[in-house]
Parts: sequence; structure tokens; C-alpha cells
Amino acid sequence: MKKDAEKELGKATPLLDQAAKVLNELKKDDFYVLAGIKKPTPAVILGMEVSCHMMRLKPKKQDFNKVDGDVAGFFITAK
Repeated sequence: MKKDAEKELGKATPLLDQAAKVLNELKKDDFYVLAGIKKPTPAVILGMEVSCHMMRLKPKKQDFNKVDGDVAGFFITAK
């Protein structure tokens, strides 16, 4: 079991490092671009959902399905 956990950690660590690098490269203007998106792609919606989870933000029920493809309201919440 310990070997399985170490194997999974070995897979996750490079991804975490890569994500941290991307976050460190973000600029203030990047957030204005996201705020201006009216019809986000599935990748943008997923990214906004991840942001909400990282910030421990929960969408409000009235934000569900406001944007095509964003059934849980994470895009509106993160925006």
C-alpha cells in the first residue's frame, strides 16, 4: 500500500510543480481577461472550478447553469 501511495505521489508531484509555476506567472491583466469571457470553453470552466476548490469557494444555487457547460456554477463564482 505504501508503494502505491508513493507511486501516485510521484505522478502528482510534477503536476503540482507545473501548476505552481503557471500560477506564479499569472499577471493581474490575466484575471481581467477571464472576467470578460462570456462563453467559456470546457477547459476554462474546469480551471475556474479548480480555482474555486483551491480558494474553498462554493457556488450559489442561483449560479447553476447560468453559463453553457457550467452546470455547477463554478465559472460565475470564480469570475
